[in-house]
Parts: sequence; structure tokens; C-alpha cells
Amino acid sequence: MACRQFPLKPLPNLYSVLTLNPSITPVGMVSMQIIALSTVGLFISRGAMVAGTDYYQRGHTHLYNLEYDEAIADFTKLIETNPADPISYNQLASAQLYKELYRLGLLDSSTLRRDQNSPRGRRVEADPVAKRRFLETLERGQRVAENIIQYDRRNQSALYALCTDNALRSTYDFMLDKSWLSAARSGSSARGFCEEVRKLDPAFIDAYLILGIFEYAASTLPLPIRLLAAVGGLHGSKNRGIEYMTRVARQGNYDRDAARVALAVVSRREKRPKDAAAILEALMMDYPRNYLFGLELASVYTDADRPERALDVLKSLLQGAYDRFPRATVQMQVEALEERLSSQRAGSAHRGWRSGSP
Repeated sequence: MACRQFPLKPLPNLYSVLTLNPSITPVGMVSMQIIALSTVGLFISRGAMVAGTDYYQRGHTHLYNLEYDEAIADFTKLIETNPADPISYNQLASAQLYKELYRLGLLDSSTLRRDQNSPRGRRVEADPVAKRRFLETLERGQRVAENIIQYDRRNQSALYALCTDNALRSTYDFMLDKSWLSAARSGSSARGFCEEVRKLDPAFIDAYLILGIFEYAASTLPLPIRLLAAVGGLHGSKNRGIEYMTRVARQGNYDRDAARVALAVVSRREKRPKDAAAILEALMMDYPRNYLFGLELASVYTDADRPERALDVLKSLLQGAYDRFPRATVQMQVEALEERLSSQRAGSAHRGWRSGSP
């Protein structure tokens, strides 16, 4: 008899991918799917949860704090506690993938805004050893999940593991290999497995996150692409997508972090900087060693014409000790903001003098 399943927290987001503005190309179709693939909830069997809770929680915290070597070590031990749990392999694979994306500088929010058709507009060269380890981990987890499904087609843990597996494959293909068709195929498979999990348990609130991101992404595609997607049976509603994500952010027990990140990016796209800032400030409190949240917050304030708030955030980041922190770039941003504020004050003083002159 299959054991009862208990959801856990999600993988971290490549929240920068959500800033992508899909174009009217096949790449745009893939991009819409990738938006939903960077956030995936996880759950784990009772036995593995009891034995590996400490490993999971530490790994999760390290992962969101950009401490990938530590996360990999914890998730490796998590697998050792229960090698029959397919979800643990995806957690390890996610840490391996994000470590490589971080090394290549592909996790900051400007990655895809610079060129809407590709990460930074160039083909990046992944470390072949890192690539091999990542793919081997995914294949091990896939075999475990498929073996479970052979005997129990309704096993939610195995189905969700396959959803996550395909999501990670699609993210890798899109961000590193630029294999658009492969990313599209894996993306479609991931969405199908996630939908199957939701149908098995409609009351599982966290399952609405990836569906909500798909709903939102599909609704923001240009009209010609939306029409083509509709022919294929894919429809989207911006309001429903935001509603799903908000529900998980407020009521979700396990995908709350991922939902918050998704909503922060959606808030930026919807020109709601105050909402985005509130979410990012909370994430910075929860994961103080993840300076990417701080950089994103400063960008939100800058776009909202609040340079003084952006300056405070950047100066605070400069006081921290972060690994691979772009200190020189941030220092230049600080200087530019200080010059901007100085010019604004000078202009205000000049206008005040003129208004008070005889």
C-alpha cells in the first residue's frame, strides 16, 4: 500500500525568466512555457520526511541563499536517507542546475531583459562535468518515479517528480543549450504531469502555482500567438493566473516562497512597484544572504522613480559580505544615483530661489 504523501517547500525560482516578454516567434512559445517551469512544488514520503527533514530544510535554506555547495551536500544526504523517493533527486538536480546558472551569471533579473530571445543574447558554455552530473541526477530520479508509476499510476509523489524532472530539463535546454524544441517538449510534459496531480487532489492549494503562472503567461502573449495556442487547447487568463498565484502565496503551506517570487515579478510587469517592493523586502528578511533579491528591490525603486530608496538598498548591500557579489557594478550604481539626487536637489533649490526672488 502506498504511503501517504506530504508536500514540502518548492524549488527556488529563476524569477528573472518571468521578466521575459515573449515575441511572435517559436522562441516566444517556448518562453511562455519556461515561465511556468522555474517554479515547482515538491513533496516527499512520510519515511523520507522523518529521516531527512533536517537535510531538506538546511538544503532549502542554502538554496535560496545562493549557497549551492552546501545545498548539494544536504540534498545528497537526503537521497541517501531514502533512495526510493524520486523527489529528492530533483532537489539535488535543481541545486546543481542553479549553481551552474549562477556561475554563468544567468540568475540576475537583467539576463533576459537584454535580449528577449535568449539569455544575454549569447550561447553560454556550461561546464561539461556540471552538465553530466545534472543530467545523471535527473535520469536517476526519472527511473525511480517511472518504476513507481508502473504499479501505481495515481501516485502523486511520482507524478509530481516527473513534472519537476521535465521542468528542470526544459529550463536547462532553454537557458544553457538554447534547444527551443526540446525545451517546448519538456515544458508540455511538465505541465501535463502538474495538471494530473491537481486533478487527483483539487484541494492541494500549492498545485495552483505552476498552473497560475501558465495562465498568466499565456494571457500576455501577442494576439497571433494566443490564437495559435488556443488552437492547441492552451488558453490563459491574467486575472485567474494572478488569483492562483496569490492563493498559494497566502494559503500555501509549501510553495509560498516560490509564489511570492512569482508575484513580485508579475507585480513589476503590471506596474505595481509598491506590491513588488513589499514582497521583495520580506524575501530579503527570510533569505538575507541572497543579494539578488536586494538588487531586484533596488531596480523596483529605480523604475518607480524612488532613487533615494534604491540608494538605501544598494548601500546596505555594499556593507554585506556576499560571494560573487558585483561590488564594482553596484558601487557605480550608487554613484549614479547620488549624482541624480544631487541634481534633483540643486534643481529644487534653484526653483525655490526663483519663486522667492523679487
